[in-house]
Amino acid sequence: MSSMYCFQCAREYIEEVAECSECGVGLVEEKPTPPDEVGGPEDPQVAYELYEWSFEARRMLEGLLTSEGIPHGWQGAVLIVLEADEDRVDALTEQAEIADGPILDDDVEKIGYDMEEWSAEAQSALVDALGLAGIAHMFSAEGELLVSEENEDQVDEIIDQVTERIAIDDSLGEATQVLEGLKLNDLLGEVRTLANKLVKNSGDAKATLAMVKKAELLADLKTPFGFDSRSWSRIRLRATEMSATLTDEDRDEETVTEAAAGLSEELQEVV
Repeated sequence: MSSMYCFQCAREYIEEVAECSECGVGLVEEKPTPPDEVGGPEDPQVAYELYEWSFEARRMLEGLLTSEGIPHGWQGAVLIVLEADEDRVDALTEQAEIADGPILDDDVEKIGYDMEEWSAEAQSALVDALGLAGIAHMFSAEGELLVSEENEDQVDEIIDQVTERIAIDDSLGEATQVLEGLKLNDLLGEVRTLANKLVKNSGDAKATLAMVKKAELLADLKTPFGFDSRSWSRIRLRATEMSATLTDEDRDEETVTEAAAGLSEELQEVV
């Protein structure tokens, strides 16, 4: 029989138990790391005091840290990480705070969504989206996502959006490059300008050469700070299609024009 653990106090439970009887937080499958074992003896640590956070928000942060492979430990509601990881942890704590939406009232009529086949990363993305939309939610002891019946249509749409984004990311593979600020803005503007040129003249050799290089870079960029992950995934997909079209020896005017128009339209909201 598998064990479950409280990530805050490290108590071990049988797998049928949903939350820690002492801390009240939801349990996790991975055995937690003791705080004094986070890093080596000489590695400086940073502590985050999260006493005012909800149980669900702390559990979500735990899942994000684990999925990102960031060494960490807990002393009750105090999170311990390495100083070297502070910037990455800051970003994840912000994400978990955003996703910590309103609590679902016990008295409302609820519907459940089976999360058994959803990865921890996908569940975090879904809860993040629900939090941003202000939709109250909770997880049952069986792991079902529970929402109010009156929010069913909106939740269905959000689930479709999240699964679409995950499917796109899976097909493209994980992005490896990071670009922010003015450099990112310049790239997006240049790509849209090139796309518009190719819409007008699909045989523009200069625009084609420049687009292949810039589209390949755009397709390999991680979601920049402040951008919606689903929208960014669609931009990556359009950039990938643009690059593939222009490097295809059998391309024709129509396919180039369609790919360029699609990329330009996708960038319209961000440029």
